[in-house]
Amino acid sequence: MSADVLVDPAQQTPYFLWGLGNTARDGTGDGYLFATGGTASGGLRGAIATGNWTTEQQVASSGGLPRGVWKNVTLTVGDGVAVLYLDGVEVGRNANATIKPSDLGGGVTAANYLGRSLYASDKYFRGKLKDVRLYDRALTGLQVATLPANSTTIRSVALASLKTPAVIDPGASSVVLPVRPGTDLRRLAPEFGLAPGATIAPAGGPVDLSRPRRFTVTGAGGERRVWTVEAHETRSPALPGYHADPNIVAFGDTYYLYPTTDGFDGWSGTKFSAWSSKDLVHWTDRGVILDLGPDVSWADKNAWAPTIAQRGGKYYFYFCAEAKIGVAVSDSPTGPFVDSGKPLIARNPDGGQAIDPAVFVDPTGQPYLYWGNGNAYVVPLNDDMVSFAPAKITRLSGLDDFREGLFMAERNGTYYLSWSIDDTRSEDYRVGYATAASPTGPFTNRGLILGKDAHLGVLGTGHSSMLRVPGTDDWYLAYHRFGIPGGDGTHRETTIDKLTFRRDGTIVPVTPTLESVRPQRIPQCRGAVRPG
Repeated sequence: MSADVLVDPAQQTPYFLWGLGNTARDGTGDGYLFATGGTASGGLRGAIATGNWTTEQQVASSGGLPRGVWKNVTLTVGDGVAVLYLDGVEVGRNANATIKPSDLGGGVTAANYLGRSLYASDKYFRGKLKDVRLYDRALTGLQVATLPANSTTIRSVALASLKTPAVIDPGASSVVLPVRPGTDLRRLAPEFGLAPGATIAPAGGPVDLSRPRRFTVTGAGGERRVWTVEAHETRSPALPGYHADPNIVAFGDTYYLYPTTDGFDGWSGTKFSAWSSKDLVHWTDRGVILDLGPDVSWADKNAWAPTIAQRGGKYYFYFCAEAKIGVAVSDSPTGPFVDSGKPLIARNPDGGQAIDPAVFVDPTGQPYLYWGNGNAYVVPLNDDMVSFAPAKITRLSGLDDFREGLFMAERNGTYYLSWSIDDTRSEDYRVGYATAASPTGPFTNRGLILGKDAHLGVLGTGHSSMLRVPGTDDWYLAYHRFGIPGGDGTHRETTIDKLTFRRDGTIVPVTPTLESVRPQRIPQCRGAVRPG
């Protein structure tokens, strides 16, 4: 079965795109065949069953069904194999699909629905369906590729200079080529994978892709579609591998990044590392600076979201472990750090996880600690940087859609508090901010600083930190995004982009890029303090 589908971004789950069977609304009966787009970020799958859900033989893709754009979804079942296609490209296969469509009601079904589940508790489909096709045979991959919606699709791109796979968006008819730094964008010769019998123009030979260029794909049946192709020198991520929740700072003439080490199921990492750079572009791994196993007596797992501050020649490293916040101290920004021996914050006054600390020292020298998940808090720290008066904890209010990831910065007497919105597993993870005349508010919401750019394949942008280059009014934003390609909420990359302010002091929303930033050194100032 095949259909062109457009899923409304507000679609609730669970839901079916279609369902064919003889089941009652509670799922009992002699089976069904269905497809669902699942959640906003994952769960595209189909299944055939001889009874209720416990008998399902499923086929699923590793990614989800994008929302808000037209996509072709095709599910084939035959000869013991179930195959799922998205825009004519195979995205899932089950070679052990022993149930045949003819097993359902002896080949006769009466409960057949478009946009409605066979289960009464499921949600109705919200969106649009067109060109719905039901076949009496399992189409081959070639036949699926030549369906009208797929015959003009660019299926793949081969190019030696690609740093990561091309980002192909059939819904927007666009292709982004993330090429390695130094590639001449004016002389690229991409080879496009097309449906059988399709052609593309211009074809062959180098083309200038320093600007977006249009290509026309003509299907075997004469259908035409115009695609926009563009290339980007890709200098991100800033750090190799998976790293999230980056805290970026400058000490002396050096920049430092302190991230969560990512890539573990359930965010179960145990080690913190530090990275240093003289120019924001070339980063050096300074190794593990704190390990929850041997270095922290009160926690062994979930090393998340660190932050750091310097005071009196010491460096104070605040970190999450087992949903508590600790602090460790060192004579150097690269450690080794010695834990205080107990959590600084073991629980919140009003519930929610005690996570995501952000330390801020105001122009008077007063340090503050911000943290929270679900509820947001701030407290002034004592001069020792490792204690505070519990009675001085303030619960922050009025932060629109606050989830986690607080960060504070000050510019020209205005205090900028940012935070992350949504779930870090969502491609819509994003950053909002508010301003105030003091570090503790009251705050005025100002909207978003940062959001995804699906056109570039940049998703799940959040948990950011702001950096002012010492001695300048140049600002940068460090944040994480889903890894490219194939990342998710536990496989995230750290990157950096430029942050700018309007004349009225509000922040211009950051444009996520693949290029990241150009080198910028810290100006040499007489009497500058260098880190130990």
